[in-house]
Amino acid sequence: MSNFITPNELLPIMDEVIILDARGFQDYERGHITGSFPVDITRDLTGPIGEHGGRHPLPDMDQLARTLETFGVNEHAKVVVYDSWLFLAGRLWWTLRYLGLTDVRVLSGGIERWVKEGHLLTKDPTPLPVETTTFNYTLQTHMTMSRDEVLAASQSGSHVIVDARAPERYDGSVIDVMDGMTGHIPGAINHFYESGYTAEGPRPIKDLEIEFEKELHQQKPIVSYCGSGVTACNTLLVMSEVGLASALYVGSSSDWVTYDDFPIQTGVETL
Repeated sequence: MSNFITPNELLPIMDEVIILDARGFQDYERGHITGSFPVDITRDLTGPIGEHGGRHPLPDMDQLARTLETFGVNEHAKVVVYDSWLFLAGRLWWTLRYLGLTDVRVLSGGIERWVKEGHLLTKDPTPLPVETTTFNYTLQTHMTMSRDEVLAASQSGSHVIVDARAPERYDGSVIDVMDGMTGHIPGAINHFYESGYTAEGPRPIKDLEIEFEKELHQQKPIVSYCGSGVTACNTLLVMSEVGLASALYVGSSSDWVTYDDFPIQTGVETL
């Protein structure tokens, strides 16, 4: 099953799925898909920022599960997530999968395509379900890798390391003023997250197979990162479409640079 669903595919099953809006509260209040609930990157999907861990560390999963329960989410839920296309939907998709949900899809083209195809929005908040839900989640710990694990993988070559940032941030041709990582983790290759998508949704499977041709023929596990563990999830999302599983280095470059003598490579590397 694809990780994506089109607006016309969503319409007839809206009463059968839980729809989550990843754009945040302000955008939700301006207009959202009927029946959807807001999930905020800062309040819901990010934990306290510390010395290490990056700009968007994982939240307290018990607290997140309690929030999702108020929307009716349990471990058997069918969920559709969307954003304004494309930024935050991947992180929400990944987080729900990390919690153990198996039926999570992303609205192709996001709310922009929804409106473009003539579907209506509402400003009315979705009423919370009356029935109490319990979400017995199971963390999929294989879906993450720590800084030390990524460092070891970089040194040993045990993993394919994917940098999902823009090419100029990856190769160091421009100074990274956001995280201070001008260049990339040694050994990493570059797949800019936007390259897997069009305005309508993911690129065709054949195009994605070409994009990730070398990874498909590698006998190594994959770990991916970006600036703070958000947009890399969009790369994980399209890699999953062609059967590639990747762990996420959640802290990403914003965590990498918080350690002494962190190694950085410039230029372009290939498999």
